[in-house]
Amino acid sequence: MKNIATLKKQYAENGVIVIPSVFTSEECDEIKRQAYSIKDSEIKAAGYPHDASETAYNKRSLIFFPALANEYINNIRTDERMVELVKEFIGNDVRQINNQIYFRESGDEDQFAWHQDIMFREEGSFNGDVENDYFQTIIAVDDITEENGAIEFINGSHKTMRIGAPQNLRVFGRGELKGTKYTAKKGDVLIWSVLTVHGSEPNKSDKDRMTYMNGFCRTKATTIYPDYLVNGNIIKSINPTKIP
Repeated sequence: MKNIATLKKQYAENGVIVIPSVFTSEECDEIKRQAYSIKDSEIKAAGYPHDASETAYNKRSLIFFPALANEYINNIRTDERMVELVKEFIGNDVRQINNQIYFRESGDEDQFAWHQDIMFREEGSFNGDVENDYFQTIIAVDDITEENGAIEFINGSHKTMRIGAPQNLRVFGRGELKGTKYTAKKGDVLIWSVLTVHGSEPNKSDKDRMTYMNGFCRTKATTIYPDYLVNGNIIKSINPTKIP
């Protein structure tokens, strides 16, 4: 991977980076096509133990663990380019913590309050190293622009800020906080720290802003969740019985 040392330095400083052109435009188009074909019942039938999707503002907003039910989506998750990123940043023994498609369709009004992802890491399921061992990624399936609900990150907040969980995660309120709206081209990968403060306003444009999220953690940080890498070897299938 080119400029990995520079990327790691930027990540350490800002708590977020954009890696350009990891996946192709054609691959992103296929991710989007496949995402719309996945039914909740298929994910449940594959063993996912919870509701397989979430609705916000009266529209299907995201699907959980779609890789359980779709070979193409799973192949992207385990692609050598994703594996290389994970190995470079958190090593050879890794668990998969989340696997989600966010639709963020044109005009769907979906939004996210300021938050830090550590709020989702269940107390008692992770040890105190989770802040350094967690690795959050999204693939930009569509171009991400300032107009279509780009994620706004507060650079450096992973080192200086701790905020409480919002009362309503799906309502953005700016308050006194202001960050940088990170844009990306389809196929780029965004990575951020579990402690980086971020949020997003609604997509009020005429362009969709789908993303494919995969979150990982060093195996030593948790005793649960499915294996992703064991001794550097990819585990191609998600074990649904390990999803808490």
